[in-house]
Amino acid sequence: MAHRHNWQMTLRVAGLVAIALFTFHALSSLLFGVLGLAPSSPQWSLALILGSFLAIAGATVGMQSLNFIPQRLTSLVSGASSIAILAAFSLGELSGHQAEGVLIGAIAGLIVGGCGGFCTGHRQGFWQVAIALISSLCAYGTAFGLSSWTWAAATTQRWLIAIGLGLCTALYLWFTQQGLTWVYHQWQRDIKRELQK
Repeated sequence: MAHRHNWQMTLRVAGLVAIALFTFHALSSLLFGVLGLAPSSPQWSLALILGSFLAIAGATVGMQSLNFIPQRLTSLVSGASSIAILAAFSLGELSGHQAEGVLIGAIAGLIVGGCGGFCTGHRQGFWQVAIALISSLCAYGTAFGLSSWTWAAATTQRWLIAIGLGLCTALYLWFTQQGLTWVYHQWQRDIKRELQK
């Protein structure tokens, strides 16, 4: 029986590592692709939509750790927005960066991630940890993007904008820390629960 639990735990750890690596790759590709865009670019509106999903996923995981919003609601929003980003990236890559592929991926991700987040929101387990991990990385990606814009505003001496963006960057770094702390504690509870079976 202990061997079976060890095998399950190994698979879960491998799954979380794979999810983290894929999420990091997807977010890096998306962020570096968006940072150089200008508002006149034909892909600007798509970049704003994906950036919004990124910011919402990151903020939700930070608020989820505070426990003042119902768990199912934060799981629904976090799952929908974070999976929408990953699905948009995946279908965008498969379609050769066509806008239709990105939009179909985002819509499918919203539905699948929202349903998954809602269904697992009241339970503690692997999928809730996975969604929170993805959303924590989204918070970090948002902080990275905001810090780039903060630097750009500071170098052009737009100090008020730089201060505002700097405060938002700090907030998203805090969301990242809160989310990853929540993931760690939740994972520890899952391990203890598995060992007690």
